Amino acid sequence: MTSPLLDSNELTLIRYWLNGIPMDTLADFCGDDKPTDVIAELRARLLLKSRRLHMDWGVNWLERNTSGDGIGLALNRVGQLQLAEDIPSELSQPLAYWLADGLLEKLAPAKLALVSEWQALYHTHGSHGWWQEIPGLGAVTAKAIEQQLVRHFPDALTKPAPPLVVLQTDVVPLDQFLLPDPLNGADGSNRSPNQPFIPASDDYQAISCWLARLEPGSHTLRSYQREAERLLLWAVLAQQKALSSLNMVDMAAFRAFLADPQPAALWIGPPQKRGQANWKPFTGPLSQRSRRFSETVLNGLFNFLVAQRYLMHNPLQALAKLKAPNGHSHIGTHRSFTEDQWWQISAFLDRQAGEGCGEVRQKWLRTRLIVQLAYGTGMRLHELAQATLGDLEVRQRKGKTQYWLSVLGKGHKIREVPLPLSLYLLLAETYPLLTGRQINRPTDGHPLIPPLRGPDSKPLTPLALHKVIKEAFSLAAKDLQDEHPETAEKLQAASAHWLRHTHGSLAVDRNIPLPMIRDNLGHSNIATTSHYVHADDDARHDAFADSF
Repeated sequence: MTSPLLDSNELTLIRYWLNGIPMDTLADFCGDDKPTDVIAELRARLLLKSRRLHMDWGVNWLERNTSGDGIGLALNRVGQLQLAEDIPSELSQPLAYWLADGLLEKLAPAKLALVSEWQALYHTHGSHGWWQEIPGLGAVTAKAIEQQLVRHFPDALTKPAPPLVVLQTDVVPLDQFLLPDPLNGADGSNRSPNQPFIPASDDYQAISCWLARLEPGSHTLRSYQREAERLLLWAVLAQQKALSSLNMVDMAAFRAFLADPQPAALWIGPPQKRGQANWKPFTGPLSQRSRRFSETVLNGLFNFLVAQRYLMHNPLQALAKLKAPNGHSHIGTHRSFTEDQWWQISAFLDRQAGEGCGEVRQKWLRTRLIVQLAYGTGMRLHELAQATLGDLEVRQRKGKTQYWLSVLGKGHKIREVPLPLSLYLLLAETYPLLTGRQINRPTDGHPLIPPLRGPDSKPLTPLALHKVIKEAFSLAAKDLQDEHPETAEKLQAASAHWLRHTHGSLAVDRNIPLPMIRDNLGHSNIATTSHYVHADDDARHDAFADSF
């Protein structure tokens, strides 16, 4: 049997209120609460149930100032609602079924229609942050909304468990791949007879140990996982061999496979998020540069497994290395912007940050800060993502003020990167506009690049930073297309990493010594940094340009 909507005291209170009994007298039924608040809450319950049951009574049927007949009609309707069976609560129902009009109005700017939409917003931004981007909605009203919904949806604030991952021996991402027992590598022909140093009894566990050394969420982790994933899937599904049974001949076949993954319908598809039903490990054949990168990564995997006494030997060692395409260095220094192109990009960002308003302006202020930080420091995206205000340091040296940023780079090595004065001033100007917080009064945990959804939101991931920069490049390309088509063409092809290359290339052009550039970029070897030196190529080009 459905429990009554109002208990006996509440029902008496509504009846007395409808009959015009003075509020002072009604206070005896309300304990320590104000009669107006209690009546408002009871009316909301009745009105919402009539809405859920689609009672066609209009909007003014439960008013205090009514005639004798009106009072009787209202009391009769209250009685009907008391006895009527309510509908079961479901997340797919409208919020208007469960929230009073006053609370609904506060949520209106967010354009939420269903309980499930509110729940998704709540779990995306957390209990202390979900309401902060809704204009006019404060913490007290947000808590009232939560309490009202939890009354009908007790589990609404409990984050749903992630869907179960179904393991398959098929073309699926690595974390969904099920190694068949005969090909799991436990008895691989290349397995070392010694006890391995890593806790791995099969190839999947061995790959997991190799990946576990890398920074969570980093670009390096994602790219290394992708290459190991492709090899493991190919070995099991195409070659019908365990990864720990692969030999030199197999790796030569894999090299050919990367250049032309066949059958294409099985291996190639448009870009999709991992876990999507039509996800594929390739979007097309790999270029020579990409194949060379893949073999570099896999060579590191095999060397690691040999060093950990999991494998006897590295099957890639006997293959001749792929040549660098077109003689270009692996660092890709040609993928950078010239001085003039950089100023064109900077001018575009300044215009966007200056012209917008509200959320649009906030977005562009942060986008400009991200791009300028990536260019001005040469930091990798995962380094920017994990940097905090607490990593900033101001020093006084020889009568000058210096600004430094501590960076946790590759291999968990800490280095210090100088911030140019112009970049520090941009940070000092932009941060308060985004957060209301000054950078010289930090809490160590505040991210250097703040989220736009409030202080309790999660910091941006490297992938999120990459998407912000790519979107900015795409919009800049459209803006510059007519006046600067060459810059626009470059922007369309550019990735976030071009900013790091631009930093290194322009630093060389400005005659900054290579050891300083090496330390700034966090290169372990100055030979890597020397790839940014174009002087010999430039001189050779100039020598021949006008001679023939």
